[in-house]
Amino acid sequence: MLHAEDRTISHDGLSTRERILRATREIFERNGTRGTTTREVADRAGVNEATIFRHFGNKTNLLEAMRGWSAATAGLTAVVDNLSGDLAVDLTLVCNAMYRGMTYNKAIIRISLAEEATDPGQLPSCFKAPTEIMHRLVAYLQGHIDSGAIKGNARQLAAMIMGMMFALAMKSDRLDWGEEGRPEALIPVFVNTFLTGVKN
Repeated sequence: MLHAEDRTISHDGLSTRERILRATREIFERNGTRGTTTREVADRAGVNEATIFRHFGNKTNLLEAMRGWSAATAGLTAVVDNLSGDLAVDLTLVCNAMYRGMTYNKAIIRISLAEEATDPGQLPSCFKAPTEIMHRLVAYLQGHIDSGAIKGNARQLAAMIMGMMFALAMKSDRLDWGEEGRPEALIPVFVNTFLTGVKN
């Protein structure tokens, strides 16, 4: 049975669950795993703490859901699921979507990696969404390998693409690479160089 609070849609169009996840993200980005409490999340989201447990069960489940909840992640999944088959066009779309998603999640990624040393068990949940994207990208590249359009190992090629976008997203705000180093300029060059290296 749904509680009235669970059915509520806020003035910004978010459901109760989405408000909780957004509040969790905001607090996590500031305090990390240990500093994020369900009480503070409830206060930030404007719900009763019991509502959090009704939706997520416990803090661990809440944090896992928060890491996977992102419009950027959903957007990337949609891009990967609707590729045209044109390698240059598709990979440019994928790289741009990856860059946007990783940039949006930059604080969460950095905190999760920093916490790995003290709590390695939490890291796999942080990478559930990237792992899913990796699987889809591998399948896409494997199809082009099978058709003879490109050569190489699909998993290695996918790792190269994701690694490049990760490096770009994590460092682009800290390094001055000039106009040529802007992601909008770099990504097409990367895709062109990547394809030139693997085309038969």
